[in-house]
Amino acid sequence: MPNSTVHTPEARLIEQGNPLEDSRAFRRSLGQYPTGVSVITAQHGEKRVGMAANSFAAVSLDPALVLWSIRCESSSAATFMEASHFAVSVLAADQVEVSQLFGSGHEERFNLVPWTAGAGGAPLIDGAIAHFQCRLVKIYEGGDHWILLGQVEHYARFSGEPLLFAQGQYAVTQNHPQLSQSQAVSNTQSADDDMLFTSLLSNTSQHLSQLFQAHREELGVTRATSRLLNLLSAGSVALDGIESETLLGRGAIEDALNGLISQGYVQANAGEYALTASGLEKRQALVARATEFTHEQLAGIPESDIAAAKRVLQKLLAN
Repeated sequence: MPNSTVHTPEARLIEQGNPLEDSRAFRRSLGQYPTGVSVITAQHGEKRVGMAANSFAAVSLDPALVLWSIRCESSSAATFMEASHFAVSVLAADQVEVSQLFGSGHEERFNLVPWTAGAGGAPLIDGAIAHFQCRLVKIYEGGDHWILLGQVEHYARFSGEPLLFAQGQYAVTQNHPQLSQSQAVSNTQSADDDMLFTSLLSNTSQHLSQLFQAHREELGVTRATSRLLNLLSAGSVALDGIESETLLGRGAIEDALNGLISQGYVQANAGEYALTASGLEKRQALVARATEFTHEQLAGIPESDIAAAKRVLQKLLAN
């Protein structure tokens, strides 16, 4: 039995229901489970295919088996199923653009991204933090997806941090706040001021972001919709531009846009999206709340200290 009690704050229910009645809400719930981001590739004859996927998972160590899934209606499904091998490239934190290229099925993706041929000719994406060259051993039917099982014939691990995908957006790994706090105590005891400072920065960023989420919710705004409101306040933007600037997944963008359009905050015209007058008012309200929140958090701190902190942060951003 544990000798201490872990107190967990009560989670607030956001949505629930039958997945067959609202597939988008079901997808958002699935997005609560974070994953890495991979690019799966294969070569069959003259046909080369590749797609971004977060369904990649380990199955067995002995034999070394992995799996991933592809929509039955995908135009690439037949090639993946006919190829003798497929390759998995686990993307690094700085490869968001690679994920977007392969997620959109860009026709020139293999010309825009450097790669090396692996087993069966399957491309291995350069700059990835792991490669798995797999022989296709079995295909299973899984609803509207095919599940491909592969035996790993060769693996490679490289230095770097992984690219993550969670709650409809790209993310990167970060130390858990509890770890940062324990490190801060340890660093204080060892007088390692440089390490303590970076831990404080990380902790403060996470803490303030969590605190401000409640303010967004009071305005009926999520992280995704707030990013769109901020981006579109500068002018109309096409879907590809939104994906590039917000680092949101295509599904999360579509959900957010549909919600904002239904509320009258965004309008679509000739493939581009722009804020309506009501949307501009909502964005101004969000900015006002953010300004108020900032003043509340800085209350009681001398202006000279705030000015010094700004200079330090600006210097760090410029490095």
